[in-house]
Amino acid sequence: MAAPQHPTVGIGRPPATSPPLEMLTPDEPQWLWESLRYQFWQPPDLARSMRRAGQLEPEQREAIAYWWSLVAAVEGLGPRAYATAFVRATEQHDSDQVRWALLAMLRDALRHEQLFHLAIQRLVPGWPVDYQPQTAVGRHASRHLGQVDQEAERCWHGYQRALDQQGIGVVSGALLLSALATGDLYEHWASGCTIPVFATAFRHTARDAQRHQAVLRALAARGWPLLSVAQRSAAAAQVQSTVELLSVVMLDPASGQPDLPGDAAASQAACQAVLGGLAAEQRHELLRTALLQIRDLQHRYHIPFPAMPHLAIRGTQQDAAQDAASPRQAGGTQGPPGDRPWSLHPSASAGAR
Repeated sequence: MAAPQHPTVGIGRPPATSPPLEMLTPDEPQWLWESLRYQFWQPPDLARSMRRAGQLEPEQREAIAYWWSLVAAVEGLGPRAYATAFVRATEQHDSDQVRWALLAMLRDALRHEQLFHLAIQRLVPGWPVDYQPQTAVGRHASRHLGQVDQEAERCWHGYQRALDQQGIGVVSGALLLSALATGDLYEHWASGCTIPVFATAFRHTARDAQRHQAVLRALAARGWPLLSVAQRSAAAAQVQSTVELLSVVMLDPASGQPDLPGDAAASQAACQAVLGGLAAEQRHELLRTALLQIRDLQHRYHIPFPAMPHLAIRGTQQDAAQDAASPRQAGGTQGPPGDRPWSLHPSASAGAR
C-alpha cells in the first residue's frame, strides 16, 4: 500500500502565528516533529515564480543581490553549526528532543541557503564571482562581500572550536543573536517587498527564524546553568564575535568608502523600490534590539556581556571573579521557569547508551 502523501507548503502565505510552545508537554515538541516531517516549503517552487518577478533596473538587481548576499553570509553559518552540533549530540546520546530540534534547524538552514542561491542567480547570473558589476552599487558590493566572507569564516572557526570542545550550549547565544537579527530583517522585508514571490520567501524564512529562536532559547535555558566559569566566558566571546560579523553586515555598508560617497543612498533607493529596505538608523536599532535581548538573557544565567559603545549598549557588571564567587554558579541555578518555552530533558530512549 502506498504511503499517505503529505503536501508540502507551496508559495502561499505561511501561517502567521508562532508554534504554541506553551501548550507542549516536556517530552513531545509536537509542532517541531510535525513541521520537520510534513510542513515545509520548497525553494524551487519560489524560484520558478521569480521568473515572473517583473522588470528591474540593473541597479535594483545588484542592490537586491547585494543584500541577499549579506544575509546569506550570516545564514551560511547555520548548516555547518547545526550539523556539527547534531553529530556531537548524537555521539553523546543526547535526548531525541535535542537531536530532532537540531536536525529541524539544519534542514531550515539548508533551505535558506538554497533559496538565496536560486534568488541571486535569477537576479544576476554569476554573482558575485563570475559577474561584472554594472553600477556603483555592484562595484562596492564586490569589495564589501569579500570582507564579509572573511569575517564569516573567522566567526565560523570560533563556533567550530566551541562546538567540538564544549557543545551547543556555548554557541546558543551567538546563534540566537543571528536568528533574532535575521528574523527581524525578514519580517520587515516580508511586509515591505513589492514583489509577491520575494515577500512570500521572506515570510517563510521569518517563520523558520521564529522556530529557531524558540529552540535556541530552550537550549540556552537547559545548558547555560551547567556551564563552568571558563565556558561562560567562551559563550560571551562567541556572542561578541557574532556581533562583529553582524555589524559588518548590517551597519552602513558604505562607511569607510570615500570613493563612493553616493553608494549608500543609491543602494538604499534601489532596495527601497523593491524590498522596502531599512535605512542605516533602522538597521542600527534592529541590531541593538536583538543584542539587548541577548544581554538580558545572559544576565539571568550569569554570563558576562561586554559593553558595545558603537551600539550604545552598556555591559553587565559580571566578570569571571564574580562568577566564581557566585553561589548560583556552584548550584547550577535554572533560570526563571518562564524562560523555558519547553523542556529539553533527556528522553527515556537517551538512557540506553
